[in-house]
Amino acid sequence: MGVLEKNLARAIDTRMAVFKAKADDGTLLEDGMLMATAASMIADIIMPCCCMLCNKAKLEGLLADTKLCAGNNKLIPKLAELIYNDLARCNGLG
Repeated sequence: MGVLEKNLARAIDTRMAVFKAKADDGTLLEDGMLMATAASMIADIIMPCCCMLCNKAKLEGLLADTKLCAGNNKLIPKLAELIYNDLARCNGLG
């Protein structure tokens, strides 16, 4: 993982600290509104450099390195999909 990804993961962890308990107990996956909120907040962090994270696999890799998603293999693809769609919409692709 490069310096950019480490810094993004750290920024995501800082911003998403409030969601950590929900991710750990699985309720983040069950609450669509919380998932959408988390995805939107993460997309805002990633937006300035989204061209470097332009596919779902790269987003999943970044999310896997965060405390929010660590060890939660069900959360990673769902959150990556929401973030990808949000970034695409903001860039006129969706």
